[in-house]
Amino acid sequence: MDYVIAGLLIVIVGLLLHINQKIPSRDVVKEAMERDRIRKGE
Repeated sequence: MDYVIAGLLIVIVGLLLHINQKIPSRDVVKEAMERDRIRKGE
């Protein structure tokens, strides 16, 4: 039973890592600077 749970955990973690690699990484600093620029413009 323990082997089944360990195997499922490994599969789930692998899937999450695979999905995370497909998501394009965001440039957090650039987004924050754009938000500040919009707020100052208002």
